[in-house]
Amino acid sequence: MTEAISNFFSEVFKDNVILATIIIAIVPLIELKGAIPFAMSPSFWGENALSMWGAFLYAFLGGVAVTLVLALIFKPIYEAIKDKKFFKSFVEFFTSSARKKSSEIEEDSKNSDAKKKLWIKLFSTFLFVAIPVPGTGVYTGTCLAILLGLNYWQAIISVTLGNFVAGIIITTICAIFPNFTNIIFYIFIALMLAFLIYRIIVHFINKKSQNNTNEKSE
Repeated sequence: MTEAISNFFSEVFKDNVILATIIIAIVPLIELKGAIPFAMSPSFWGENALSMWGAFLYAFLGGVAVTLVLALIFKPIYEAIKDKKFFKSFVEFFTSSARKKSSEIEEDSKNSDAKKKLWIKLFSTFLFVAIPVPGTGVYTGTCLAILLGLNYWQAIISVTLGNFVAGIIITTICAIFPNFTNIIFYIFIALMLAFLIYRIIVHFINKKSQNNTNEKSE
């Protein structure tokens, strides 16, 4: 498998591991957490593999690019399509985690004054992104920040700082186990796929439950 992946990326990106790292970091769910071990792996890139700080830097830049764009376009797009029948199921699936977390944070901070509430939202968004597990990256984190009512720069700062910490954690793990970076990449991809399958199952269960409830109410 490692050789097949290596050959594929060699054909697509030649020896340009920097471009490949940035692009992988932009891919939803994989993001920086998968891009760092991918870029550091000699099994994938041979002598062209990036150093730990090179991998961190370019993966982090990919995440920053996503946050800058998504924080700008998410709210108007979300407001425009969230109630459209054709897009509703799609929007519910991809924003459910952010909406659920947003409700929890709003509930926890409802008795706080405005200044404290803002700091709770900023820190909660930062912490959400900083934990390097599937489903807590810059895409979900930025959606969460906007749903919480943070402005553009507040969203950028909290998500970017969180992604920075997540990147440091992943880079440290890869530095401790430099000969297993490809294994770390595979583990993260497996976790990402498991998370995606879980989300799909939960989405359809909730959808079926909602439809049954609607039928009974009619």
